[in-house]
Amino acid sequence: MSSPEPRSDTGPDAAPESAPPPVLPVAPDGTVHLGADVRGILVDIDGVLADHRTAADAAVYSWASTLPGWALGPAETADLWERLDRKHFLRYQHGEHTFNGQLLARVREFVPGAADLDDDAAQAHIDDYYAHYRARLVPYPDVAGFIAGLRDAVARRGAAGERLAVAYVTNGDEESQRIKLDAVGALVEDWPLIASAEVAASKPDPRIFALACESIGTTPDVTVMVGDDPWSDVDGATGAGLRCVHLRRSPSAPSRPVATIDTLARLVVD
Repeated sequence: MSSPEPRSDTGPDAAPESAPPPVLPVAPDGTVHLGADVRGILVDIDGVLADHRTAADAAVYSWASTLPGWALGPAETADLWERLDRKHFLRYQHGEHTFNGQLLARVREFVPGAADLDDDAAQAHIDDYYAHYRARLVPYPDVAGFIAGLRDAVARRGAAGERLAVAYVTNGDEESQRIKLDAVGALVEDWPLIASAEVAASKPDPRIFALACESIGTTPDVTVMVGDDPWSDVDGATGAGLRCVHLRRSPSAPSRPVATIDTLARLVVD
């Protein structure tokens, strides 16, 4: 899921930048191959496996149209929800909200007359929205083949006495993201799920990438991040010392100078 660009950490007290990790090569046919030197793969969820944006746009209007006095059309409703999502999620990423706190703040600003709602009443609105959202959540068409390929690669490496481990890394809470993985057919019980709400660090914070590597017994230099967000996933992972594959599903999405693919079908684990 794409995030707004953050405030920059610059000035005399800013930490010195380390050399970026090597860039993975892209073959002439557009594929990226992960060889035996890659021991761990971290995978984002929203925008990579789950078509979050499409589900959110449809769900928010379906829910909002049940609110008394709601007058905005589908496009205007989705635009307002996305703007509030970005506003309050960025505050969460900067430590100004808890994960659930940013949801409560979003609802209080979105729902007419809800500015002074108590937490229980605001939470009821959140629960209503998520019921609509989960009913509309679908995987991208390339997800089933990607997950099957990862499973096969893990088994193949294991049979050869080599190690390959996979984990999910997400800015969210574990319960809702686990439900989401199950909904899109990507829930693999022995692949850890590192959720920001549970570890008190959110992408692009390097700590969440370090924790994810630790969860699968790897180090950043032998681990690759697969994500769609240029700031949270790509900048965050490379800043933590991981190589990265940027899944750029739309040609209008911001780019980064790393290995870039437009579909998960172009990522091959050797």
